[in-house]
Order: sequence, then C-alpha cells, then structure tokens
Amino acid sequence: MSYVRVSILGSSPGGETWSINPVFDPTGEFPGGVDQANLDTACDAIAALTPNAFLTGFMSTSLQITGAKVEVRDDSNDALIAISQSVRGTPLSGTTSALRGAQNAIVLSLRTTTPGASGRGRLYWPAVGTGVDTQLRFGSGAVTDFLSGMKTYLGAMDAALTSAFTGIAFDLSVRSKTTLTTPHVNKLQAGNVPDTQRRRRDAMIEDYTALSYP
Repeated sequence: MSYVRVSILGSSPGGETWSINPVFDPTGEFPGGVDQANLDTACDAIAALTPNAFLTGFMSTSLQITGAKVEVRDDSNDALIAISQSVRGTPLSGTTSALRGAQNAIVLSLRTTTPGASGRGRLYWPAVGTGVDTQLRFGSGAVTDFLSGMKTYLGAMDAALTSAFTGIAFDLSVRSKTTLTTPHVNKLQAGNVPDTQRRRRDAMIEDYTALSYP
C-alpha cells in the first residue's frame, strides 16, 4: 500500500519559503503502479487551485503560493515511489496588508480516531495578514472562516487526485513515521491563539544591527 503527500509551496520576501503538507490515503492500489502522467495531471491541478478569500486574507499580499509537489510513498517504510512538481502559472498573492511577522501562523489541527500523537496532525497556514483583538487572539469569526476555507481547499485537493486516478478515492489522513500508520481524519479544528511556524525562517536572510558594549 502507499500514501500521497501533497505540498502547497509558497514564498515571501527575502527568499523565505513556506509550505503546508497534507496527506491523502488512497482507497486502493494504483493499477500497474503509479502512472507518471496521471500524477503530473493531479499535481498541475493542485498547483492551479485557488483557496478562497478567507485563506488568502490570512496570507497578506507579501506572501504567494508558487506551486505544488505531490509524492507517492510506500506505506510500510516511507520510501519514495513517485514524485511530481508543478509551478503555478501566475503566483497567487494574499489579499490583505501585512500586519504580523513572517513566522505567524494559524494552525489547523487534524484529528482521527487513533489516540495519541500518531493520530494527530497539524498544518500551519500563514497568518501574516490577520490582526488580533485586545486579548491578542484571532476573532471567532476569523477562525470559523479559516476552518471553512481549509475544508474546501483540502476537499479540492482530494478531488484533483480522484479525477486524475480514475477508480481510486482518497481520504485526508495523518501520517505517523513512528508507527508507520496513516489514520483517516474525521475532524478539523483550529484555535484562536496565533502560533509560530519556525521552519518558515529556514531560508530567510536576516539583517542584524550591532552596538559596541560597554
């Protein structure tokens, strides 16, 4: 058996990169192995998806979605079976002014019926363009809109995979590299406290200011 790892690829000023990486579990094996043309079709379709205004509003105009990558990996050992990467024809920018630092994110929690860490997942979506209230939290309406937007966006990725691989359905899942299991997601949730995606700074060039002491 195998699973599919989708990466939505993004960029921001200064060469900084970010991504979200949901996993989808196919309901059956790919007949005769993974057809590269079908994988390319799915990847192109996913790269071209436009998340709704709730999600692009969180991003800010400083951030862009630049493409997608789709990997098929072995369920038993995570070995790479096939890969496709697609550059979005025109990068998609967010729609609001930057209000927060580049590491700020809102987190989508993925829940399954499997107890423990192996049954939970997280996706960090940029929250550079969204303000907070006097309690330093996202408003309840913004969180509800985020959940709705992510459900639609993830569903569109699922539909792109299903369309490319006729006869195979896909389930949004969580992949545990510890237990080598891929339990299916049955609930999405998000909190109203801004989080930090530290990995988003890996490619960021930082300017330093120094002062002699004493």
